[in-house]
Amino acid sequence: MFCQTRVPEASRCILDNIGSLDSKWSVKFPDAHPIILGTVTTRASLRLLAKKTTVDAIEVRADALLADGVTPDEIESALRKKKQPVLLTLRIPAEGGLRPWKIAERRALYLRFLPHVEAIDIELATARTLQLVIDVARHTGKTIVLSAHAIAKAAPEKQFKRWTAQFEPRPNTILKIAACIESWHDLQHLAALLVNHRDWPIAVMGLGPYAAQSRSVLTALGSRLVYGYLDAPAAPGQPSAAEVRAMVKSVRNLGGQPPA
Repeated sequence: MFCQTRVPEASRCILDNIGSLDSKWSVKFPDAHPIILGTVTTRASLRLLAKKTTVDAIEVRADALLADGVTPDEIESALRKKKQPVLLTLRIPAEGGLRPWKIAERRALYLRFLPHVEAIDIELATARTLQLVIDVARHTGKTIVLSAHAIAKAAPEKQFKRWTAQFEPRPNTILKIAACIESWHDLQHLAALLVNHRDWPIAVMGLGPYAAQSRSVLTALGSRLVYGYLDAPAAPGQPSAAEVRAMVKSVRNLGGQPPA
């Protein structure tokens, strides 16, 4: 598991700057269960940040926006105008991202946008190289989503064990695992993550052609996050935000709330 170290003295100026900006632009990341996130991946949908939508929070996929020709200045400007909490994601290509990164560039953009968002998503695979970002986010009260993805094919059971072994439950920290579903056996692996770690803040979702059928099952079992697109799917099989909201409503109609 990753050691969460103290922020180095050299980073004090980063913390001071972020702290002063937070008070002006930050809103609270929701504590709904599940949290419905609407993904933004295009220039047109970036304008939605200035409007109140039907989701609980918005995931800004900066990698997709940059690939679409949106500049960092345009992204920051949109974040300053946001009306809802934002989860910032700069996904790597190996896990579904649309832009190749240099480590220094990716770190700098996370730190630049951090004052304007309430949560960040960083892959377990890159958490060590982005430890500074995680430390600063934690010290400024941001929610941290540590994620892992198996997109091209279903993950074997031993891969799920490796991912969970890397995660240390901490306040305001969520483990997110998204994996391709090729059979009901694969769905059972995902469901087992929720059943076997009921005391963890964990989000689990299926990808691929059977993703739609899996979302209601995994939500009912207690997945903390559920994603739907506001413009175009950000992952294989991702439903629209409207479809996700209807699905969550149907799950809640079963009686009570999803298990905490």
